[in-house]
Amino acid sequence: MLIEPDSSLEERWLSVFQELGEPEAILGCTFTFNADFFAGLLERFAEAACEGGAGEGRAFNRIPVDVVCDRSRYNGHRVGYNVCLWPNTSRLFHPKLFIVLFRDEVVWSDGSLNLTPAGWRCNREIAMLHRPQAKSLPRQLRILLMALSRVKAAQHILSGTREERSTETPGTFLSSLESPIGPRFLSGASRNATEVHMVAPFFERKESSETALDEGWLQLLVERCPTAHFHIYLPQLEAYPLSVQGQRRMFESINRVLHQPLSIHPVPPDPGPLHGKLACVVHTPQRSQRAHVLVGSPNMTRAALMTPVTRCNVESAWILDERWKDLKGLFRRLASKRFALNEVKFVEPTIEHKPTWTPLKGASYDPLERVLSVAWKDKSDAARTILCYSGKPISASNGLCRDFELKEEIGWLVTRRKGGGTAEGCCPIDIPVALLPACRDGSPKRSPEEWLKMLGTEFSYGSELVTRTKSRLGVKDTGPNQGYRWSERVRDLSARLRYLEAELGNESLGASEREWFLKLIHHIRDSHDPGKAENPHEAVWRMWVRVELWQAAERLAAGSTRKKDRDHWESISARMRRRLGLADLSPLIRSQMDAMIGALRGLA
Repeated sequence: MLIEPDSSLEERWLSVFQELGEPEAILGCTFTFNADFFAGLLERFAEAACEGGAGEGRAFNRIPVDVVCDRSRYNGHRVGYNVCLWPNTSRLFHPKLFIVLFRDEVVWSDGSLNLTPAGWRCNREIAMLHRPQAKSLPRQLRILLMALSRVKAAQHILSGTREERSTETPGTFLSSLESPIGPRFLSGASRNATEVHMVAPFFERKESSETALDEGWLQLLVERCPTAHFHIYLPQLEAYPLSVQGQRRMFESINRVLHQPLSIHPVPPDPGPLHGKLACVVHTPQRSQRAHVLVGSPNMTRAALMTPVTRCNVESAWILDERWKDLKGLFRRLASKRFALNEVKFVEPTIEHKPTWTPLKGASYDPLERVLSVAWKDKSDAARTILCYSGKPISASNGLCRDFELKEEIGWLVTRRKGGGTAEGCCPIDIPVALLPACRDGSPKRSPEEWLKMLGTEFSYGSELVTRTKSRLGVKDTGPNQGYRWSERVRDLSARLRYLEAELGNESLGASEREWFLKLIHHIRDSHDPGKAENPHEAVWRMWVRVELWQAAERLAAGSTRKKDRDHWESISARMRRRLGLADLSPLIRSQMDAMIGALRGLA
């Protein structure tokens, strides 16, 4: 467990990526979400995957990368990954998980830290990093992934892992989707406990929607462990006079029924605000003291731990059985001094509930077709909503906005209620992972050259081979008096098609990346229509591009070792042969090209 570690959780994850290389899927679950921080985190993890020699240094834009967060805490993100909002607004989505599927194993972390700079770098958090050295996850975690059925990364991780055996885990992992977490913890707490230690996090209005500790949960623990000495660790606000964040009335009420006076431990804000959540019951079953521990995402409240499944927060936590002597140091590092109630001033946190207008069930975008689709929770809300993108109103007649183009990779819509009365809401725009590369450097109307450029290539400069990447080499617009020489255009096309064949011939290519290439091939073919060319020379060039795509499909069919793949490429090749566009060429050129095509078919 980490609370004042020798290395941060981020540093430990960097070591994982350096060792294991490029992942197959990434999923983050959080209550509060900071989009800029997460984007930077992905960049550092991609660099680490390359540094270790196990990756190619590519950004994670060809694999499922998803974040799931609470609807009330989302305020936008940039295109490059997808964000999904927990749909049930009556339940807070509160687990804090980061799961990465690699080729040979799955690695994941959980605890109290949100996907924010404060959570990963500043706060005093409690977190656990798990490396089962296999593709296995606890059953309760797999149940949580099943609940995220709309999330591509969750589906990918679920299908790529198995259920972990109980002997492989350090304790019992729980989610609140099957049953409340609190009763499981209380049932294992000894009635003869000697001490109870409880850590309550700092309440921050921007990152919280409920109190960190309430009387209901405290009362249940007192009833379970009536003779124990209770130690409460609270965030310290001021040193002089000594003040902590909490409710005096609640602690005075509990103190009256305890056998021993309650002890308050103020946790200083240095080196960071306290945000960890933990309950620990100390007992002596035989000769050595043991600690029955609850740690994870839930606040120490009845609402988070005891509410029935249909209304409780979505939480994740561990129940652990540890040696007490191994945990003593953690509490001492937090706050070794203890004070009586009358020695401490209490400052009660202020909770603000401001309603937001969130009428959208979801939004999705196809960058190749340039169509934005929106789904309303209630269709009547459409007439009461001003839908905005990038600061300007947009129209989505019958749920569709055509000729829609992303601006500066802004990946969210804003919903404003006509007449006011509520705060603006935000809805993320979902983009199929296979189509994310099409969002880069997009323009309102892509020319044939721009479609071709999106294919990428592998260029050689001297003896140095450049990493496979999206080519930034521009292709000039062709007009009557300008353009590349034919030799340059043909060499560029040849390089791109060699890259295409090498990638699609690689059996280890991911399904989403393969889907992207297939969609792009068809868009390149469709955009290179000889009948729409500005001049005869450009018509011949477009015909040439279609011939080369057809030949690439022929070679992929011939090189396929599996009958299913061979039949697939033969089908694509046949369709491309029928749509070359010979009829759009001049009679002389058409006869020459027809002869060439006949020769190529004879060679096949």
